[in-house]
Amino acid sequence: MATKEPWNNEIYKAMKEDPEELKRQARARDTEKRPLTTRFLTFLVVLMFIIVGFAIAFILWNSQRQNNESIAKSFHQSSSTQTTAATSSTSTASSEATTESSSTPATQSSSSSTPSSSSAEASGTTYTITAGDYPSTIAAKTGIPWETIASLNNISADGYNADGSAIHAGQVLKLK
Repeated sequence: MATKEPWNNEIYKAMKEDPEELKRQARARDTEKRPLTTRFLTFLVVLMFIIVGFAIAFILWNSQRQNNESIAKSFHQSSSTQTTAATSSTSTASSEATTESSSTPATQSSSSSTPSSSSAEASGTTYTITAGDYPSTIAAKTGIPWETIASLNNISADGYNADGSAIHAGQVLKLK
């Protein structure tokens, strides 16, 4: 017979090789590639979580900042409104006092009981916040500067408790 061609030898060698050995070699090549791909995908997932986390943190921070600004704005608007209302109520109270002095004694005792009950509450040692009260209105009702009330009750000048919550209706404040 004729001599075998050189390429035939390679074919015969490949045919003689064990298919399990070929599978092992293919797996070895795949595992060399896999760690880079796995590391890259892991990096992408972690990066995605970091970006999403920062986005959520920014949204929450911005929302809180806008909320604080609106609270401060409404507080300052109400305090200016309350200041003008307190000034007008003071002038009304002085005009009522002159009318009371000219009324009969029976009328005088019944009309003076209402101011004395509010003054008893104001001159007491505590004050219970009602709906619609703001620091400026509480100071006007009690006659005690808000800074004094805030320092006695561990409240900020803007009307926030020590734990960060806003003052609320039903909360009892020390006045002395």
